[in-house]
Amino acid sequence: MNKLSRMRLTFIILAIVFIIIAVTGVCMDFHLDLFNRRTMKYFHIYCGYFMILLVIIHLLDNKLWIKNIFNKK
Repeated sequence: MNKLSRMRLTFIILAIVFIIIAVTGVCMDFHLDLFNRRTMKYFHIYCGYFMILLVIIHLLDNKLWIKNIFNKK
């Protein structure tokens, strides 16, 4: 898998995981029982851990772009 494909896949998975975290968080906060509360809690927590990993991969893939932003004169 080349870098561009990995970046696209990482972004898509990151977006899906973000939506899961957002939905489960709102459901837990407003006491909406769309799913079992225990299941929502596990999804929320473990998707959060997975999101941290994906953000690190995303930042590493885009380190040159980030570096160029801060080195502009």
